[in-house]
Amino acid sequence: MTHKQFEFERIRKLFYKLGRYKVKERQNLSPLQLKQEGTWQDYTAGDYFGKKNTHYEIKGRFQIPAAWHDLPVAFEGFSDLSQSDNSTNPQMQLYLNGEYLQALDANHREVVLPEKWKEAGEIQFEVKIFSGREEKKFPLHFHLVAYDQATYDCYYDLATIFDAWRGIQKYGGNATFYQEKLVEAVNCLDFRQVYSGNYYVGLEKAQAILATMNENVCPNQPKVTAVGHTHIDLAWLWTVQQGIDKGERSFQTVFKLMDEYPDYTFLHSQPQMYQFMKETYPQIYAEIKKRIQSGRWQAEGAMWVEADCNLTSGESLVRQILYGKRFFKEEFGIESQILWLPDVFGYSAALPQILKKSKTPYFMTTKLSWNQFNQIPYDSFYWQGIDGSKVLTHFITTVSEHYNPTPYYSTYNGLLDPYTVKGSFERYQQKQVNDEILLAYGYGDGGGGPTREMLEYQKRLMKPLPDMPTITGDHALSFFERLSEKQAQLPTWFGELYFEYHRGTLTSIGKNKKYNRQIEFLLQTLEKLYTQYAFDQYPQAALERMWKVLLLNQFHDILPGSSIEEVYEQTTLEYEAILAECQTLLLQLPLEPATDYYTLYNSLGFARQSVAKIPLIGAVTTLAGQVLTSQVTHDQKLLVALPEVGALDTVTVQVTEKAMPVSLKKQVDKAFETPDFCVVLNDQYEIISLFDKQAQREIIPSGQVLNQLIAYEDVPMDYDAWDIDVYYQEKYWLVNQVDSVEWVEQGPIRDTLNIRRRFENSTIDQMIHFYHGTKRIDFETKVDWHLHQVLLKAQMPIDVNTLEATYDIQFGNVRRAIHKNTTWDWARFESCGQKWVDLSEGNYGVSILSDSKYGFSADFQKIGISLIKSAIDPYPQADIGQHEFTYSLYAHESSWQQGKTMAQAFDLNVPLLLLEGQLKEEHPQGLFQISASNILLDTVKKAEDEASVIVRLNEFMNIQTDTKLCSTRPIKAAYLCNLLEEVEEDLLVEGNSVKLKFKPYEIQTVKIIFA
Repeated sequence: MTHKQFEFERIRKLFYKLGRYKVKERQNLSPLQLKQEGTWQDYTAGDYFGKKNTHYEIKGRFQIPAAWHDLPVAFEGFSDLSQSDNSTNPQMQLYLNGEYLQALDANHREVVLPEKWKEAGEIQFEVKIFSGREEKKFPLHFHLVAYDQATYDCYYDLATIFDAWRGIQKYGGNATFYQEKLVEAVNCLDFRQVYSGNYYVGLEKAQAILATMNENVCPNQPKVTAVGHTHIDLAWLWTVQQGIDKGERSFQTVFKLMDEYPDYTFLHSQPQMYQFMKETYPQIYAEIKKRIQSGRWQAEGAMWVEADCNLTSGESLVRQILYGKRFFKEEFGIESQILWLPDVFGYSAALPQILKKSKTPYFMTTKLSWNQFNQIPYDSFYWQGIDGSKVLTHFITTVSEHYNPTPYYSTYNGLLDPYTVKGSFERYQQKQVNDEILLAYGYGDGGGGPTREMLEYQKRLMKPLPDMPTITGDHALSFFERLSEKQAQLPTWFGELYFEYHRGTLTSIGKNKKYNRQIEFLLQTLEKLYTQYAFDQYPQAALERMWKVLLLNQFHDILPGSSIEEVYEQTTLEYEAILAECQTLLLQLPLEPATDYYTLYNSLGFARQSVAKIPLIGAVTTLAGQVLTSQVTHDQKLLVALPEVGALDTVTVQVTEKAMPVSLKKQVDKAFETPDFCVVLNDQYEIISLFDKQAQREIIPSGQVLNQLIAYEDVPMDYDAWDIDVYYQEKYWLVNQVDSVEWVEQGPIRDTLNIRRRFENSTIDQMIHFYHGTKRIDFETKVDWHLHQVLLKAQMPIDVNTLEATYDIQFGNVRRAIHKNTTWDWARFESCGQKWVDLSEGNYGVSILSDSKYGFSADFQKIGISLIKSAIDPYPQADIGQHEFTYSLYAHESSWQQGKTMAQAFDLNVPLLLLEGQLKEEHPQGLFQISASNILLDTVKKAEDEASVIVRLNEFMNIQTDTKLCSTRPIKAAYLCNLLEEVEEDLLVEGNSVKLKFKPYEIQTVKIIFA
């Protein structure tokens, strides 16, 4: 016997040698013709050609030799055997006599031909080619190959046991037993005359020895539910259209391999991709539906797309699931039950309740295995959200042998081989509770999903082997159902699933994030207006179409800002088209044209005093004759202070045009007062003292600067657009050079100080609005930015004593530590806030509000807000150019709850809507009101399937609350629904009101039928 230390290499060499004989014969296919730029020309295999993002075609002819008719025959096509990246290498489609067989890519290089082609005579083949995203020339090679079936089968029998041996050596088990069997098997192989009688006898003997490995195996082996999968980013380093084409090619490959491997099942998420197939590739879509009906294809995932879960609003998350689950049910008859988000950059603590109230009991991801500092201590657990709702969660633990940036890294683009199967189970942290894991295997992003090699391994691993998990031919849903039986033994994770990585996605491509925020609110406003004033003309189809475009662009590489330039060129067009259509719908409301009359609509679910800009300058009165306070703005508009406008209510004003004098101080003193504050500036016109006159206290800690603009060097270790790394504060520059400073407004409503600053080749122009009587300061900012890999932040030092900051999230809020006592605290040096972040002590606090920024840092007595990131990869000119955004400081008495931070944040984000003319109103007051100040009346819309009204509310102060939903119209009936608008409970109606009882942070959806 050879010395044991060499047995591994000897066995590997021998089974690699066997692999060379899988192909018995190979023929080069020629002559070939290449079509490029509309012209056919001769092509010699191996010649380099091509440029990025370009389509080509190659055609030729072949006939399968008669001598091959007893052998499996395949068409082989590839570019470079050393390449494996599908996005940078050609992706192809094979047609024989016009019939589409399969796609070819860097991981799928052969198409096994069905038997009918052996009798087809001369066959014309055509290969359609997409070159890929990288600017390079490439060669192509095409062959006809004949396999030796006996060699093929023996090779995979041997490869399975050898790879299992590797896994057992690494992760534990009886390695000696495997070694002895492998030595015995390879000693039977006879390579003296390949394909001779002795050669085949040797194969049979080796296989017989290996087959004994499946005998007398312990029946209680661990199990692996292995699900074929191809994770397709709808856009990223490619456009949405290219993503659609990736889906088409991948799905055709799935169909072909399903025909060859009856145990192969496949899962795909994202109804948006199915919709694209239905519209663009109806034959593919029809075949998908057949595979679903046969049980081979699992349509799961719940959401319309695999959406970002930090930046997306609460209502958008609801619509993601509402439209996603409706599609699955209407198109396939499936009640989707798994939220499938393998690649999303963190998960809001609001999600468990959203899932529970949308009949989605299960959640799968794996992304948190990328964490930089800490490993989540569980892989199977119940995740509990801010309201107490729980959802059964499983992290896929698929190991990656050749890429493992963290010791606990796992992947959603897994291989399926014995080493991976063994390692993935050993990586699983709940083995003492559960003996089964879920493994998603297959190449993504155009990679075609599972390969023939993976499926050969799967076929063999479905038979038990010693010390190895056994693959079950089952579905992901069945896995979760079995896991749920272990409920009592599973741990619970409380609060958000914060991703300790990709923190820069909270800021990258600021323009896109602003569009998203603006349109989220605008669509909700339109729904309210039409429900209230034009229900019989409710534009349901148009609203759904616009919502779905918005939802598509919330995909986890689009909204976070991690895609290429072409993606954002397209989203800008789509966002602008939505804004234009919304304006058209606003003009179709029942407005009576009236010269000098304007209707101002409060689309929020609470009454507010606010201001509005009107394009006509003059004296302003209400219809009741009340004269309103106004002032001329720096841009020659009229700023009007409105009396309290009720929830979902309007006020109509008349403007009598006349000139209005403007008086401004010419000099900007370093110390000045407003009705709310005493302000002191330094020589750079930065705020160094902000004294709250009402509270009689200083807001800024001694020696600090408020709204200090700082530019940080931002060169991440790996992912430029995605990451802000922990060392970013090591190098920075103060942005304090003043080009000009002047008072541009001084009036009864606000005083506005305009400061223009220059930083290198960029300019920052801020209108600092001191609103009277509000203790709110708005920093209306315009930036012309031309720096790369520089992170611009505004630092807000705040003299309050607290060790926690409160962050606004979807349907509630979370508190995060502002210290670095633990690695978990340290890792949260940049976190997401939806509309505000607050620091408060016992009787005082300060909130920072934002109309479009999401990335915040919070330290002791300081909040930082990230304004511009300007990465260079994958979009070299990311964030270069014009930016417009507003953030605010809001000082309040007591807590943020009593100080009404939420109301101020909504007022900043959703100003009163200006409509020219008078709105025809049957009912002079708002349609709905809620009697409790901690209940947000967020959504009012027409029901999806009937002519009733849906009202969505949520409690946001963590208070159990009894309240009433009141209407100005008589209510016939009311029902408590889930988020899918399915009735769950009758509600008590008393006249025009409905009694409601909220748990802390609860979301409630109420269906109203008016009398």
